[in-house]
Amino acid sequence: MGRVTIPTAKDCFELLAKYNTPEHIILHSQRVWEVGRVLGEGLAKRNYPLDMALLQASCLLHDIGKYPCILDRSRYHDIRGEQILQQEGFPEVGRIVAQHVVLRSNNGDPIKEEHVLFYADKRVVHDELVSLEDRFIYLFETYAKTPQAVDMLTIMKNETVQLEKEIFLLLDFGPNDLPDLMHLKNVPRQ
Repeated sequence: MGRVTIPTAKDCFELLAKYNTPEHIILHSQRVWEVGRVLGEGLAKRNYPLDMALLQASCLLHDIGKYPCILDRSRYHDIRGEQILQQEGFPEVGRIVAQHVVLRSNNGDPIKEEHVLFYADKRVVHDELVSLEDRFIYLFETYAKTPQAVDMLTIMKNETVQLEKEIFLLLDFGPNDLPDLMHLKNVPRQ
């Protein structure tokens, strides 16, 4: 396997600009990275290291496909994001971004960057850190328009609750400690 190319934070912001990502989506992505950073650093302290550069790029770029999907009224911004990132030469980031809505597997897998991104995204509404319960209230109010959507969100909620347990079993802090551990500032764009 060849060397994986990972965009820097500056590269990420340039890509977000290239795809006309609205500021509110960028702010959301920055907050998701703050959650991901705290989790990643906590896992590293417990000798469970993740690739922090890969995690940062994945968090910052996880919604890069959202605005293009809004423009052409298509669905699956996670898959669009993967396609964009493959096209831009970042397939490993794309593979992780593709899993921020639906994890491809989690049955006993060790915690990886995609799990941290998936969970971190579920803790942020717009650019505000919230509990899982509040995030799913928002998701149900916003997206539960059909029985299929309700089923999908219910599965996602159950999966996220389970993943939260798995992640925090490895850490020396709990989900409610995140606000105190986050710096709640935006990532510099240069």
